[in-house]
Amino acid sequence: MRRSQFNLCLLTIAISMHLYAKESSPAAAPEKPDITQLSTMVMTATRTPKTIAEIAGTVQTIHGEAIVQQAGAGRKVADILAQLVPSLAPSSGTTSNYGQTMRGRNVLVMIDGVSQTGSRDVARQLNSISPNMIDHIEVVSGASSIYGSGATGGIINIITKRADKSEPVSFQTKLGITSADNFRRDGLTYQVGQTASFSNDQVDGFLGLDYTRRGSQFDGRGERISLSPWQGSTMDTDTLDINGRLNFDLTDTQTFSVGAQYYKDKQDTEYGPDYSYLQTGTEPSHKAIKGWSLDNQPFTERYAVNTQYQNQDVLGQTLNVEAYYRNEKARFVPYGYSKDGSKVKQSQSNIDYAGIRSTIQSNIQVADRDLKLTYGLDYDWEKDHQWADYYTPSHNGLVYTATGEKQGFGPDTEIQNIGTFVQGDYALTDRLNIQAGVRYQYVQADTDSYLTARKPITLMAADSTHSDKFLFNLGAVYELTDAQQVYANFSQGYSYPDVQRVLRDVAAYTLTTSGIAPITVNSYELGWRLNQDTGLNLGLTGFYNTSDQVVQFNADRSVNVVDADQRVYGAEATVSYSFMQNYKVGGTLGYTRGQYKDVADNWHELNAFAISPTKGTLFAEWNNDAGYGVRAQIQAIKGTNKAYKDDQQLKTAGLTDSNSAADIKGYTTMDVLAHFPMAKGRVDFGIYNLWDSQYKTVFAQQAAVTNANSLLAIPAEGRTFALSYTINY
Repeated sequence: MRRSQFNLCLLTIAISMHLYAKESSPAAAPEKPDITQLSTMVMTATRTPKTIAEIAGTVQTIHGEAIVQQAGAGRKVADILAQLVPSLAPSSGTTSNYGQTMRGRNVLVMIDGVSQTGSRDVARQLNSISPNMIDHIEVVSGASSIYGSGATGGIINIITKRADKSEPVSFQTKLGITSADNFRRDGLTYQVGQTASFSNDQVDGFLGLDYTRRGSQFDGRGERISLSPWQGSTMDTDTLDINGRLNFDLTDTQTFSVGAQYYKDKQDTEYGPDYSYLQTGTEPSHKAIKGWSLDNQPFTERYAVNTQYQNQDVLGQTLNVEAYYRNEKARFVPYGYSKDGSKVKQSQSNIDYAGIRSTIQSNIQVADRDLKLTYGLDYDWEKDHQWADYYTPSHNGLVYTATGEKQGFGPDTEIQNIGTFVQGDYALTDRLNIQAGVRYQYVQADTDSYLTARKPITLMAADSTHSDKFLFNLGAVYELTDAQQVYANFSQGYSYPDVQRVLRDVAAYTLTTSGIAPITVNSYELGWRLNQDTGLNLGLTGFYNTSDQVVQFNADRSVNVVDADQRVYGAEATVSYSFMQNYKVGGTLGYTRGQYKDVADNWHELNAFAISPTKGTLFAEWNNDAGYGVRAQIQAIKGTNKAYKDDQQLKTAGLTDSNSAADIKGYTTMDVLAHFPMAKGRVDFGIYNLWDSQYKTVFAQQAAVTNANSLLAIPAEGRTFALSYTINY
C-alpha cells in the first residue's frame, strides 16, 4: 500500500510539472542531463585529447548535468558512478570503495589526471572529493598502462570545475537537505556550497567550497543503522572540500595552470555497534547502540596541489608537463574487540605522493597518412607510514580508553616509479585507425627496519627491491558510418603489491627482486557503438582478461611470485533512445564472471569482492527547454551463489583458501529525481530507494563472510528525500 501511494503521488507530481511547464515562462534553462557517450573530447585514454569515435575501447563521459541530477546532499561519488557506469561494481555505502572493481580488476582513480591510487591502498579514492566540485568524469574500461600502476580494470578520471569563461565574474550558491522518511532531526543531512570564478583575456580562476554535515542513517524498517567496525560508515560525518585553480595564458601557444585542494571527512558519532551478541552467543542485532566513545574517530584528510604547463609549439610538437603532490591521512575504526575485553588497535595511515609527468604529441605524415605519436616520461615517489594506537574497550565495546601504547603497522616504505612510453595512432585508411604502444616501467621499493607485530617479535632489517617490466597495447577502430564504429583492443596493465600492508604481520622476511614484482593483466575487448545526437545510442562490449602470477607469502615468511592463473570475462551494454523531442529511455547492463586456478589445475569462482554480480539499470526521463525535468531510475543487482557453492565444496573437502565467498542475495532499488526553475535558480528534488527496500549491499554481505564477522552484514539505507536549491549569478 505504501509503495502504491508513493508511485501514485510521484506520477501526479510528474504530470503536474509537465502541464505547469507548458504554461510557465522559462526562468532558467539548464542543459539536459546526458549520460550517453556523446562527449567530443576524452583525455584519459591516450594522454592527449581524442574524440570517442577515434578510441579503440570502451569510453564513457559523465557530464556535469548528470552529476548534479544524481547528487542529493550527502551522496558520494561512488554512489553516482555505480548508478551510471555498467562495468563498475555496486557502491559499498561506506567511506570505502574497497571491492568496487571494474571488470573484476582494480580501478585507477585520478583527479585532474593525477593518480589517487598508490602502492598503499586505503580504498578511499572515491571519498576524496565532493560531487559539487566536479565538472565531469571520464571512464575508460579495461586494463591500461598509459598512467602506470593500478589501472588493471580501468580508469576513472575526475575533472574538477573550472572558471566560467563566458562571464568576467560569476558565482554559484547551493543549499541542500536530505532526510530519511522518518524526518528525525538527528537524521538530517545539510549541504552548503559556494563557488566563485573570474575570467579575462589572460587569467582566469575558480574557487569552490562545499560543506556537508550528515546525520544518522536509517534502514528500510526505520532502524538506526549501526557503525561498520571494518571499513567505516558515512553517518554522523562532517565533510569540508575546498578546491581552487588559476589558469594563465602566457603566450598564444603557452599556458600554465595551478590547482589545489583541501578535503576532510571526519566522523563524530555517539552510536556504535551492538557487541552484546558476543556475550549471549546469538546473532548480532545490527542495531546502533548509543554510548560510543572514542577520542579520535575515523577520518580522511588530504592536501593536494598540481601544476600543468602546455606549449603547443615545441619544434612543431605539443608539450604537456604536470607536477603534483598529495598528502593523505586516513584513520580507521578500532578492530579486534572480543568478549574478554582485551586491548584493541586503531590504525592510521599517512601517505605522501609526488611526481612529474611529461607528454609530447607529434603529428606527422607517413605514406600520405596521418600518424599521431604520443610519448613521454613519468616519475613518481611515494612514502608510506602507518601505525596503530592501543585502546582498552569497556561497556560492551562502546567506550575506548587510550593506553598510550603505539605499534608500527608495517615498515615505513618508500617506492619510486620511472616509466617511459610511446603510443602511435595511424590512419591506415579513411575509416580504419590502428593504435599501438609500449611502456617500460621501473619500480624500486625501500623498506625501513621494523619490529613485527606477530610473536615472537622480530626486528626486520631495512631492505630494498627493484623490478622492471615492458607492457604493450594494440587496437583498431573502424568507422562503419560517421555515427558508429566497431573496435578491437588488446592492452596490458599492471599493479604493484601493497608492500607495507603485506609485510605488516610477518615474523621475518627476505625482500628480493624475485619476490616483489609488478603483476601484469592482459585485457582483450571487442565492441560496437552507435553515438548520435538524437534517436538511438547503443554500445555493446565483450571483454576477457587474464593474469598468471600472484605475490605469495609462504609459511616461512619468504616471498615469491608464483603461477596462479586468473581469468575474468563478461559483457556490457549501454542503450538510450530519445523520442518526441523531450523524452528519453534507456539503461545499462553489466555481466562479469571470474575464476582462479588452484594447484591441481581446477578452476574456482572468485568471490564478490573481485567479481561484481550482474548489475542492470533502467531509466525514463522527461526534460524541456524551460528547465523542468523528471527522471525515474531502477538499479537491480542479481543474486548469485556460484562462488559460495564452490567455496563450500572446498571446505567440505578439507581445503581452505583466501577466497571465502558469500551467498549474495539480490536487490532492486528505485529513485525518482526531478528539477525545476524557481526564483532565478534551480530546485532539485530526489527520492532515493523509493520502495523503502530492506536489503544489504553486496559489500556488506561479502564483508561478513571474508572477515568471519556477521556484525558486518549491516542493512543499507531505506527511503530518503533530498532537496536542494542552486542559483548562478
